[in-house]
Amino acid sequence: MFRLLLFAFSLLTVVSGYSQSYLGTVTSQVNFRQGPGTDFTIISSLKQGTQIFIVSLDLENNFYNILDISSNKEGYVHKDYVKIGKQVEQNDPGMFTPNGSSATTNPELEIFNNTTLHLTLKLNNTVYTFAPKEKKTITLNPGTYAYRASAPGVMPNIGTEYMAGNTAYSWQFYIVSE
Repeated sequence: MFRLLLFAFSLLTVVSGYSQSYLGTVTSQVNFRQGPGTDFTIISSLKQGTQIFIVSLDLENNFYNILDISSNKEGYVHKDYVKIGKQVEQNDPGMFTPNGSSATTNPELEIFNNTTLHLTLKLNNTVYTFAPKEKKTITLNPGTYAYRASAPGVMPNIGTEYMAGNTAYSWQFYIVSE
């Protein structure tokens, strides 16, 4: 059973636009690579039955972009070794809590990793990492952001949020077992 990464939240209006993701398993031992091809460096070897998060069903050179849930590492696996499972639901809008005005004209996000795990937050194509109990403030340009929050052994959490200018937001990560 997966543990879920959850967040403190309130409602915002958002525009959706994140590629659909799926859970899956590896069908036999396979090389997990840094890029979509056999010429890319091998990150590790994934065993048959390894549970994975498939970022999108869009193929690159017949490879899926995946996240190894147990290690929280992102890479690529050839499509012939992947069994696609259940679709991963996106979070409802409002995961980032507005809490006043920002110090600049840009949105500022105060992120608190309230877990004992290392957290990865991907906003569009930018990756932020957080040590356990670490708090950081991130300044962004106003706009819509696709996000993915993940940690080792935890099913990733995905969604899309609109970040308004002149607004400060907070987001607290915590884990709940189901």
